[in-house]
Amino acid sequence: MNRMMLLLTALVISGCASIPSDLQTNTEQALLPFSATATNGPTGQNVRWGGEIAKIQNLQEGSLLEVVEFSLNSTGRPVKSDTSGGRFRILVSGFIDPAIYVPGRLVTALGNFSTTEDDKVGEQSYVFPVLHAQHLHLWPEVKESPTQQCNCDPFFLHRSLMMRPIIVVPADSKRSD
Repeated sequence: MNRMMLLLTALVISGCASIPSDLQTNTEQALLPFSATATNGPTGQNVRWGGEIAKIQNLQEGSLLEVVEFSLNSTGRPVKSDTSGGRFRILVSGFIDPAIYVPGRLVTALGNFSTTEDDKVGEQSYVFPVLHAQHLHLWPEVKESPTQQCNCDPFFLHRSLMMRPIIVVPADSKRSD
């Protein structure tokens, strides 16, 4: 019985920390990190990059997502922080609904880095590495539960617990001057 519980616990733990099947690679080839794009040109190498969607465009040849890069955790999910390696674009064949893939959502893509595009972010010129996606994973939104603001009496339900001072004033007290 103990061995069975140990095996079950190990399976649950390993299942929680795995990369989604659509983002796993079959090859033993190392994935090119996003930081390597600053020093290396397009290599055609497999990459797994992720981040927050900044912009989406549906083009004739497919959909183009502009993504602010964030590092990935052990499950492949981007970890939002105050630092980023830059921006990149994900080219996906087919239509992606901009009502679902809205700016602010987190995505991770698996594909090839084989080209760059010169464009602008605002008024600044920028060179975007382009990932030709084989798989795109949209992460579910994590909503924090709203904190309940309660400005109520802490003894609201337990009035009997609240002790109030009782001041007794005699009705006919005489003062002596």
